[in-house]
Amino acid sequence: MLTVRHAQLNFNPTAAPYSDEYSDCYFSQAGAIEECRHVFIQGNGLHQRWQNNDFSIAELGFGCGINFLTTCTEWLQHADQSTRLHYISFEKHPVQPAQLQKIYQTMAVDQRLATDLLNQYPLALQGFHRLQLAEQRITLTLIFGDALSQLKQCDFEADAWYLDGFAPSKNPALWSQAIADEVYRLTTPGGTLATYSVAAKVKQHFQTAGFELHKQAGFADKKHMLTGVCHKPDKPQHFHYTQKSWLQPAAVKTATKEVVIIGGGMAGFCLAGALAERGWQCTIVDREPAPAMAGSGNQNAILMPRLSVDHDIQSQLTLQGFLFSRQFFNALDAQQNAPLWHACGAIQIARDAMQAQRMQHIVAQENIPAELIQVIDQQQASALSHCQLSAGGWYIPLAGWIVPKQLCLALQAQYPEQIKFIGREKVTALQSHARGWQVITDNRTLPITEHVILANANAVTEFEQSQWCRLHAKRGQLTHIPCAQSNVHPRKIICSDVYLTPAVDQQYVLGASFISADNSTRLREREHRENLTRLKKIIPTMNTSSAGVGGRAAVRAVGPDRLPVLGPIAKEQQFQRDFQAASEGNTRVQYPRPDYYPGLYIASGFGSRGLAWIPLCAEALACVMNDEPAPLSRSILQALHPSRILMKQLIGLQKK
Repeated sequence: MLTVRHAQLNFNPTAAPYSDEYSDCYFSQAGAIEECRHVFIQGNGLHQRWQNNDFSIAELGFGCGINFLTTCTEWLQHADQSTRLHYISFEKHPVQPAQLQKIYQTMAVDQRLATDLLNQYPLALQGFHRLQLAEQRITLTLIFGDALSQLKQCDFEADAWYLDGFAPSKNPALWSQAIADEVYRLTTPGGTLATYSVAAKVKQHFQTAGFELHKQAGFADKKHMLTGVCHKPDKPQHFHYTQKSWLQPAAVKTATKEVVIIGGGMAGFCLAGALAERGWQCTIVDREPAPAMAGSGNQNAILMPRLSVDHDIQSQLTLQGFLFSRQFFNALDAQQNAPLWHACGAIQIARDAMQAQRMQHIVAQENIPAELIQVIDQQQASALSHCQLSAGGWYIPLAGWIVPKQLCLALQAQYPEQIKFIGREKVTALQSHARGWQVITDNRTLPITEHVILANANAVTEFEQSQWCRLHAKRGQLTHIPCAQSNVHPRKIICSDVYLTPAVDQQYVLGASFISADNSTRLREREHRENLTRLKKIIPTMNTSSAGVGGRAAVRAVGPDRLPVLGPIAKEQQFQRDFQAASEGNTRVQYPRPDYYPGLYIASGFGSRGLAWIPLCAEALACVMNDEPAPLSRSILQALHPSRILMKQLIGLQKK
């Protein structure tokens, strides 16, 4: 199921919120804030541990978010201003935001933090939701769904745990041995836990998992509570076949926070923004004279989700990326004089009766909230768009568009001391040195840097280290229709086999062709006519003469499985030696992590979904490079990992 069910909460302003489903209170009647300070902050010894370091807290049971808000307040008061707090919280049944607002109004929480949380609070959708608060000093990763299933999708190491589910007698599934084992796996050596519960089963399960437990004085009328310390051996260096070690992340060893990013489009600048936010110095190098002139040079880019009947990995990534990008653009907009993000909404037209039925089925089957998607008929679609459409379909109120070049320039302006752009420089080689990488262009040799990211679309294959990462080139041509010669004037993005945007600089943007193995960027009259013919099918009354139209053509980089390529770059020949047996399906051998090039990463293959994928993927890679909890599930990260391509190539070699 794509969605999760909201909590069945009984709210009384004079008492603690009560769960009708679990027959238990969300927090102590003696005070939620005081309980958090005693049980979790004091129980984990956090004030003493918050000195000069980033810190990760994980929580079972986000509930009303009181622990989170209280911890944020304490963090901002006691931690060094240069540090970041990562808070990961799991919740099966999120409380509705309107109920949270009522609860916060009755409590002494920091109202600015509460408002910030509510403004970003996610829809009740399964999976990971990344929020940024307190000027990016605090990162909240809310994970909705069954706790055990979601824990298995994580790979972080928490410094401290808050175990705050409903009482073990009311919700035993959240205190099982399987849960305890996952908590242990996801705790750093020497990390701690705290919980109000001293139930015998709780002690047994967490001791069996590997925690050393201690009873402490409880809060209010509870005599005792539990604290624990995680003792674990060093990380394993070899793995069973089923653990897919070829997709394991690289070990992070960062001496300097300096990076050269090859590629000056949306990917390069979003990566630079995510790293600059974490204190990195970023140099972007591009063969073009200015930012966003190649694949990111289109007049505008649209942001929409993609949903499938089976909600596959591409659908998951696109939906999560869509929601993250909207939040990212809104935050960036707040710092601009003129808006970058245009949340006009979109109408996706059903191609035929079969697709219309499938679209209705997805919304009904997944119980998709109306804030995300609404099923509409032809009359409603026409009224919303202000033009006569051929059919109904989906109305997506949160969709919109942005100008890619403006996005890149806004990110550079936000971090002027940390993001440097060097244009008219074609990178010809990467040379490995003891201290990192030397980036060589056709005009100069850049100073040695510890880290390099290849964000240059199909050109990633031009380097010896990544020549195996073969992406597909897909030509796309846009058609620009002057507003003055159009007889319809849409207010929404309209899409089916093509899309049409509202007016941008006195013209409508119609896109786009999709032609394989074609690197030409010359405009073709034939493709204009094809775009206009497809447009006529969804807006039959529109004048679709190609006279007077303009346009632009560019080449997309598309992953071999239509997913991006994101992560560390492995050494090809060593990979083939290490994983030949794995490519044959040998389950008896223990496999190492790949031998990665130190500090070398790739971020490419975003195709036509760049606006939905790039900001979230940039955040994910920045987390990998800083050894932070990721905003993506293990399944998605592994599906994007560059080594998947090497493994598929190796399997192909074995079959020959």
